Amino acid sequence: MRANFSLTHLSGDHALRNKGLMYDMRVVKHPYKKYSTMTSLASYEVQTQLNGFFRSDFVSNEKVVIDVQRLHEDQMPPQDVVVHDARELQRLENDGSDDFESKFFHKHGFVLLPHTSKVKNWDSGAFGPTDAVNPGVDRNISSDQVENEIATKYKSEVEDIIRTKILPNQSVIIEQPDQLLRRGRNTAHPFFGAVVHNDYGTSAADFSDNLLAFGDENAVQGWQSHYNEDEVAGYMIINFWRTVHMSEPLRHMPLAILDAASVEPEDLVSSGLKGFTYTGRITNQLSVRFNENQKWYYYPDITVDEVLVLNLFNCFKNQSNGSFKQCFHSAFENPLTPSDAEERQSCEHRVNVFVLNS
Repeated sequence: MRANFSLTHLSGDHALRNKGLMYDMRVVKHPYKKYSTMTSLASYEVQTQLNGFFRSDFVSNEKVVIDVQRLHEDQMPPQDVVVHDARELQRLENDGSDDFESKFFHKHGFVLLPHTSKVKNWDSGAFGPTDAVNPGVDRNISSDQVENEIATKYKSEVEDIIRTKILPNQSVIIEQPDQLLRRGRNTAHPFFGAVVHNDYGTSAADFSDNLLAFGDENAVQGWQSHYNEDEVAGYMIINFWRTVHMSEPLRHMPLAILDAASVEPEDLVSSGLKGFTYTGRITNQLSVRFNENQKWYYYPDITVDEVLVLNLFNCFKNQSNGSFKQCFHSAFENPLTPSDAEERQSCEHRVNVFVLNS
Protein backbone atom coordinates (compact mmCIF):
# COMPACT_ATOMS: atom_id res chain seq x y z
CA MET A 1 0.00 0.00 0.00
CA ARG A 2 1.37 3.41 -0.94
CA ALA A 3 -0.20 6.80 -0.31
CA ASN A 4 -0.48 8.87 -3.47
CA PHE A 5 -1.45 12.19 -1.89
CA SER A 6 0.77 15.01 -0.69
CA LEU A 7 0.78 16.50 2.81
CA THR A 8 3.23 19.24 1.95
CA HIS A 9 0.39 21.76 1.76
CA LEU A 10 -1.03 20.79 5.14
CA SER A 11 1.52 22.40 7.40
CA GLY A 12 -0.81 25.29 8.07
CA ASP A 13 1.79 28.01 8.33
CA HIS A 14 2.58 27.49 4.64
CA ALA A 15 -0.67 29.22 3.76
CA LEU A 16 -0.36 32.04 6.22
CA ARG A 17 -0.73 35.52 4.84
CA ASN A 18 1.52 36.96 7.60
CA LYS A 19 -0.78 39.73 8.67
CA GLY A 20 -3.32 40.63 11.28
CA LEU A 21 -3.30 40.51 15.05
CA MET A 22 -3.89 36.98 16.20
CA TYR A 23 -1.63 35.30 13.69
CA ASP A 24 1.03 37.95 13.25
CA MET A 25 4.23 35.86 13.04
CA ARG A 26 6.81 38.46 12.05
CA VAL A 27 10.37 38.17 13.33
CA VAL A 28 10.57 39.45 16.90
CA LYS A 29 13.50 41.81 17.46
CA HIS A 30 15.81 42.14 20.46
CA PRO A 31 15.90 43.17 23.24
CA TYR A 32 13.37 41.11 25.15
CA LYS A 33 11.04 42.13 27.94
CA LYS A 34 12.45 41.25 31.35
CA TYR A 35 10.29 39.65 34.02
CA SER A 36 10.87 40.39 37.70
CA THR A 37 9.53 36.96 38.65
CA MET A 38 12.60 35.31 37.15
CA THR A 39 14.40 35.30 40.50
CA SER A 40 11.87 32.85 41.96
CA LEU A 41 12.21 30.28 39.18
CA ALA A 42 14.62 27.40 38.65
CA SER A 43 17.63 28.10 36.47
CA TYR A 44 16.08 27.16 33.13
CA GLU A 45 12.44 27.81 33.96
CA VAL A 46 11.15 31.05 32.51
CA GLN A 47 8.04 33.15 32.85
CA THR A 48 6.86 34.55 29.57
CA GLN A 49 3.61 35.37 27.80
CA LEU A 50 1.83 33.13 25.30
CA ASN A 51 -0.81 34.23 22.81
CA GLY A 52 -4.06 32.73 21.57
CA PHE A 53 -5.69 31.04 24.56
CA PHE A 54 -9.47 30.90 24.80
CA ARG A 55 -11.15 31.89 28.04
CA SER A 56 -11.08 29.16 30.68
CA ASP A 57 -14.89 29.10 30.80
CA PHE A 58 -15.40 29.16 27.03
CA VAL A 59 -17.81 26.52 25.65
CA SER A 60 -18.93 25.96 22.07
CA ASN A 61 -20.74 23.07 20.42
CA GLU A 62 -19.57 24.19 16.99
CA LYS A 63 -16.23 24.81 15.35
CA VAL A 64 -15.01 28.30 16.17
CA VAL A 65 -14.00 30.27 13.10
CA ILE A 66 -11.03 32.61 13.67
CA ASP A 67 -10.29 35.38 11.20
CA VAL A 68 -6.50 35.52 10.79
CA GLN A 69 -6.65 39.33 10.81
CA ARG A 70 -8.07 39.67 14.32
CA LEU A 71 -8.56 38.00 17.66
CA HIS A 72 -11.72 36.04 18.25
CA GLU A 73 -13.90 37.75 20.84
CA ASP A 74 -13.46 34.81 23.22
CA GLN A 75 -9.68 34.70 22.97
CA MET A 76 -7.70 36.24 25.81
CA PRO A 77 -4.90 38.78 25.70
CA PRO A 78 -1.39 37.29 26.19
CA GLN A 79 -1.21 35.24 29.38
CA ASP A 80 1.67 34.82 31.82
CA VAL A 81 2.93 31.24 31.69
CA VAL A 82 5.83 29.43 33.36
CA VAL A 83 7.72 27.36 30.79
CA HIS A 84 9.59 24.47 32.42
CA ASP A 85 12.83 22.71 31.49
CA ALA A 86 12.00 19.74 29.24
CA ARG A 87 15.58 18.45 29.37
CA GLU A 88 15.17 17.96 33.11
CA LEU A 89 11.78 16.28 32.64
CA GLN A 90 13.21 13.87 30.09
CA ARG A 91 16.24 13.16 32.31
CA LEU A 92 14.12 12.43 35.38
CA GLU A 93 11.78 10.06 33.53
CA ASN A 94 14.53 8.15 31.72
CA ASP A 95 14.31 4.58 32.99
CA GLY A 96 17.16 3.32 30.83
CA SER A 97 14.93 1.07 28.74
CA ASP A 98 15.54 0.61 25.03
CA ASP A 99 12.14 2.08 24.20
CA PHE A 100 12.27 5.03 26.62
CA GLU A 101 12.19 7.67 23.87
CA SER A 102 9.09 6.08 22.37
CA LYS A 103 7.30 5.90 25.72
CA PHE A 104 8.18 9.52 26.51
CA PHE A 105 6.97 10.66 23.07
CA HIS A 106 3.63 8.88 23.41
CA LYS A 107 3.08 10.17 26.93
CA HIS A 108 3.99 13.84 26.45
CA GLY A 109 3.63 14.40 22.68
CA PHE A 110 7.29 15.30 22.19
CA VAL A 111 10.84 14.03 22.69
CA LEU A 112 14.32 15.42 22.00
CA LEU A 113 16.81 13.09 20.34
CA PRO A 114 20.52 13.41 19.61
CA HIS A 115 20.96 13.40 15.85
CA THR A 116 23.82 14.59 13.67
CA SER A 117 22.54 14.78 10.11
CA LYS A 118 24.55 14.33 6.94
CA VAL A 119 22.63 17.27 5.45
CA LYS A 120 24.83 20.34 4.94
CA ASN A 121 22.52 22.57 2.90
CA TRP A 122 19.10 22.68 4.54
CA ASP A 123 17.91 25.21 1.95
CA SER A 124 18.42 22.71 -0.87
CA GLY A 125 14.93 21.31 -0.29
CA ALA A 126 13.15 24.31 1.22
CA PHE A 127 9.70 25.52 0.29
CA GLY A 128 9.43 28.90 -1.38
CA PRO A 129 7.66 32.07 -0.24
CA THR A 130 4.33 31.94 1.57
CA ASP A 131 2.69 34.21 -0.98
CA ALA A 132 3.38 31.60 -3.65
CA VAL A 133 0.73 29.24 -2.29
CA ASN A 134 -1.25 28.94 -5.50
CA PRO A 135 -2.12 26.00 -7.72
CA GLY A 136 0.65 25.26 -10.20
CA VAL A 137 3.26 27.49 -8.56
CA ASP A 138 6.67 25.94 -7.94
CA ARG A 139 7.50 26.80 -4.32
CA ASN A 140 10.95 25.21 -4.28
CA ILE A 141 13.50 27.98 -3.75
CA SER A 142 16.52 25.82 -4.60
CA SER A 143 18.12 25.58 -8.01
CA ASP A 144 17.66 22.49 -10.15
CA GLN A 145 21.45 22.27 -10.24
CA VAL A 146 21.65 21.92 -6.44
CA GLU A 147 21.34 18.47 -4.90
CA ASN A 148 18.18 18.28 -2.79
CA GLU A 149 19.73 16.88 0.37
CA ILE A 150 16.34 16.52 2.03
CA ALA A 151 15.42 13.96 -0.61
CA THR A 152 18.80 12.26 -0.86
CA LYS A 153 19.89 12.26 2.80
CA TYR A 154 17.38 13.49 5.37
CA LYS A 155 14.41 11.31 4.43
CA SER A 156 16.31 8.10 5.11
CA GLU A 157 17.58 9.49 8.42
CA VAL A 158 14.04 10.42 9.47
CA GLU A 159 12.69 7.02 8.50
CA ASP A 160 15.34 5.33 10.61
CA ILE A 161 14.43 7.51 13.63
CA ILE A 162 10.74 6.63 13.28
CA ARG A 163 11.38 2.90 12.98
CA THR A 164 14.00 2.61 15.74
CA LYS A 165 13.13 5.36 18.24
CA ILE A 166 9.55 6.61 17.84
CA LEU A 167 7.58 3.56 16.67
CA PRO A 168 9.88 0.57 17.30
CA ASN A 169 8.48 -2.91 16.77
CA GLN A 170 5.49 -1.52 14.86
CA SER A 171 4.65 -2.07 11.22
CA VAL A 172 4.33 1.29 9.50
CA ILE A 173 4.16 2.87 6.08
CA ILE A 174 6.04 6.16 6.02
CA GLU A 175 5.43 8.88 3.45
CA GLN A 176 7.63 11.98 3.34
CA PRO A 177 7.75 15.06 1.11
CA ASP A 178 11.05 15.89 -0.59
CA GLN A 179 10.90 19.37 0.94
CA LEU A 180 10.69 21.04 4.33
CA LEU A 181 9.79 24.41 5.78
CA ARG A 182 12.64 26.77 6.69
CA ARG A 183 12.29 29.66 9.11
CA GLY A 184 14.53 32.60 9.96
CA ARG A 185 16.13 35.69 8.47
CA ASN A 186 16.79 35.49 4.71
CA THR A 187 14.55 32.45 4.29
CA ALA A 188 11.22 32.33 2.50
CA HIS A 189 9.52 32.30 5.93
CA PRO A 190 11.33 34.85 8.13
CA PHE A 191 8.61 34.80 10.81
CA PHE A 192 7.88 32.47 13.72
CA GLY A 193 4.58 30.98 14.87
CA ALA A 194 4.14 32.98 18.09
CA VAL A 195 0.64 31.74 18.90
CA VAL A 196 -0.55 28.62 20.76
CA HIS A 197 -1.91 26.17 18.21
CA ASN A 198 -2.17 22.63 16.94
CA ASP A 199 -2.52 22.41 13.18
CA TYR A 200 -4.96 19.49 13.09
CA GLY A 201 -8.13 18.21 14.71
CA THR A 202 -8.61 14.95 16.59
CA SER A 203 -10.41 12.60 14.19
CA ALA A 204 -10.24 11.16 10.70
CA ALA A 205 -13.18 13.38 9.72
CA ASP A 206 -11.29 16.45 10.98
CA PHE A 207 -8.27 15.46 8.93
CA SER A 208 -10.36 14.98 5.81
CA ASP A 209 -11.81 18.47 6.29
CA ASN A 210 -8.30 19.90 6.55
CA LEU A 211 -7.18 18.09 3.42
CA LEU A 212 -10.09 19.63 1.56
CA ALA A 213 -9.31 23.10 2.94
CA PHE A 214 -5.77 22.97 1.60
CA GLY A 215 -6.34 20.77 -1.44
CA ASP A 216 -9.18 19.09 -3.28
CA GLU A 217 -11.49 16.10 -3.32
CA ASN A 218 -8.84 13.88 -4.93
CA ALA A 219 -6.54 14.41 -1.93
CA VAL A 220 -9.37 13.56 0.46
CA GLN A 221 -10.39 10.44 -1.43
CA GLY A 222 -6.77 9.30 -1.74
CA TRP A 223 -6.16 9.59 1.99
CA GLN A 224 -9.49 8.04 2.99
CA SER A 225 -8.98 5.04 0.71
CA HIS A 226 -5.65 4.27 2.37
CA TYR A 227 -6.88 4.93 5.90
CA ASN A 228 -9.85 2.61 5.34
CA GLU A 229 -7.63 -0.31 4.27
CA ASP A 230 -8.13 -3.30 6.57
CA GLU A 231 -4.43 -3.47 7.38
CA VAL A 232 -4.34 0.13 8.66
CA ALA A 233 -4.82 0.60 12.41
CA GLY A 234 -4.26 4.34 12.49
CA TYR A 235 -2.51 7.39 11.15
CA MET A 236 -0.08 9.97 12.55
CA ILE A 237 1.64 13.17 11.49
CA ILE A 238 5.07 13.49 13.11
CA ASN A 239 7.02 16.73 12.89
CA PHE A 240 10.83 16.80 12.97
CA TRP A 241 11.81 20.27 14.21
CA ARG A 242 15.42 21.37 14.47
CA THR A 243 17.81 24.30 14.33
CA VAL A 244 20.03 24.53 11.26
CA HIS A 245 22.90 26.69 10.00
CA MET A 246 23.58 27.98 13.53
CA SER A 247 26.96 28.12 15.27
CA GLU A 248 25.48 28.55 18.77
CA PRO A 249 22.80 26.77 20.82
CA LEU A 250 19.31 28.20 20.31
CA ARG A 251 18.37 31.04 22.65
CA HIS A 252 16.35 33.27 20.31
CA MET A 253 12.62 32.48 19.96
CA PRO A 254 12.67 28.84 21.18
CA LEU A 255 9.64 26.59 20.90
CA ALA A 256 7.23 26.20 23.82
CA ILE A 257 5.50 22.82 23.84
CA LEU A 258 2.47 21.82 25.88
CA ASP A 259 2.66 18.50 27.72
CA ALA A 260 -0.16 16.47 26.20
CA ALA A 261 -0.56 14.62 29.50
CA SER A 262 -1.60 17.91 31.15
CA VAL A 263 -4.36 18.76 28.66
CA GLU A 264 -7.92 18.22 29.84
CA PRO A 265 -10.28 17.09 27.06
CA GLU A 266 -12.78 19.81 27.94
CA ASP A 267 -10.11 22.46 27.28
CA LEU A 268 -9.80 21.52 23.61
CA VAL A 269 -11.47 23.99 21.25
CA SER A 270 -12.34 22.88 17.74
CA SER A 271 -11.36 25.82 15.55
CA GLY A 272 -10.66 26.84 11.99
CA LEU A 273 -8.88 29.71 10.29
CA LYS A 274 -10.62 32.00 7.85
CA GLY A 275 -8.50 33.75 5.22
CA PHE A 276 -5.71 31.21 5.58
CA THR A 277 -5.81 29.00 2.48
CA TYR A 278 -5.68 29.69 -1.23
CA THR A 279 -8.87 27.66 -1.67
CA GLY A 280 -10.76 30.09 0.58
CA ARG A 281 -11.98 27.17 2.69
CA ILE A 282 -11.79 27.22 6.48
CA THR A 283 -9.20 24.97 8.07
CA ASN A 284 -9.86 22.40 10.78
CA GLN A 285 -7.49 22.55 13.73
CA LEU A 286 -7.35 22.94 17.52
CA SER A 287 -7.15 25.82 19.93
CA VAL A 288 -7.07 25.44 23.70
CA ARG A 289 -8.63 27.09 26.74
CA PHE A 290 -6.30 28.64 29.29
CA ASN A 291 -5.79 26.35 32.28
CA GLU A 292 -3.29 27.03 35.05
CA ASN A 293 -2.76 23.27 35.45
CA GLN A 294 -1.35 22.93 31.95
CA LYS A 295 2.39 22.22 31.85
CA TRP A 296 4.43 24.12 29.29
CA TYR A 297 8.01 23.10 28.48
CA TYR A 298 10.94 23.99 26.26
CA TYR A 299 14.36 22.47 25.63
CA PRO A 300 17.02 25.02 26.59
CA ASP A 301 19.97 25.48 24.24
CA ILE A 302 18.96 23.09 21.46
CA THR A 303 21.86 22.49 19.07
CA VAL A 304 22.08 21.54 15.40
CA ASP A 305 22.99 18.01 16.50
CA GLU A 306 19.58 17.41 18.07
CA VAL A 307 16.08 16.97 16.67
CA LEU A 308 12.78 17.69 18.45
CA VAL A 309 10.09 15.19 17.46
CA LEU A 310 6.48 16.35 17.87
CA ASN A 311 3.23 14.38 17.68
CA LEU A 312 1.06 16.77 15.67
CA PHE A 313 -1.84 14.46 14.85
CA ASN A 314 -3.02 10.90 15.42
CA CYS A 315 -6.23 8.99 14.93
CA PHE A 316 -6.77 5.27 15.39
CA LYS A 317 -9.76 3.19 14.38
CA ASN A 318 -9.99 1.31 17.67
CA GLN A 319 -9.00 3.99 20.14
CA SER A 320 -8.78 2.15 23.46
CA ASN A 321 -7.18 5.10 25.26
CA GLY A 322 -8.99 8.38 24.74
CA SER A 323 -6.25 10.54 26.30
CA PHE A 324 -4.97 13.45 24.23
CA LYS A 325 -1.57 12.80 22.59
CA GLN A 326 -0.99 15.78 20.28
CA CYS A 327 1.38 18.67 20.86
CA PHE A 328 0.26 22.29 21.08
CA HIS A 329 3.18 24.61 20.50
CA SER A 330 4.26 28.23 20.05
CA ALA A 331 7.44 30.21 19.60
CA PHE A 332 8.03 32.50 22.58
CA GLU A 333 10.18 35.34 23.84
CA ASN A 334 12.65 33.88 26.33
CA PRO A 335 13.65 36.44 29.00
CA LEU A 336 16.95 34.55 29.44
CA THR A 337 17.96 35.41 25.88
CA PRO A 338 21.04 37.67 25.74
CA SER A 339 20.78 40.71 23.46
CA ASP A 340 23.57 39.40 21.22
CA ALA A 341 22.14 35.88 20.83
CA GLU A 342 22.35 34.35 17.38
CA GLU A 343 18.99 34.64 15.62
CA ARG A 344 17.03 31.46 15.19
CA GLN A 345 17.35 29.44 12.02
CA SER A 346 15.17 26.33 11.99
CA CYS A 347 13.28 23.86 9.85
CA GLU A 348 10.19 21.67 10.11
CA HIS A 349 9.73 18.37 8.32
CA ARG A 350 6.28 16.81 8.64
CA VAL A 351 5.89 13.10 7.95
CA ASN A 352 2.73 11.07 7.53
CA VAL A 353 2.74 7.57 8.99
CA PHE A 354 0.17 4.82 8.52
CA VAL A 355 0.36 2.46 11.49
CA LEU A 356 -0.52 -1.09 10.49
CA ASN A 357 -2.19 -3.86 12.48
CA SER A 358 0.35 -6.17 14.06
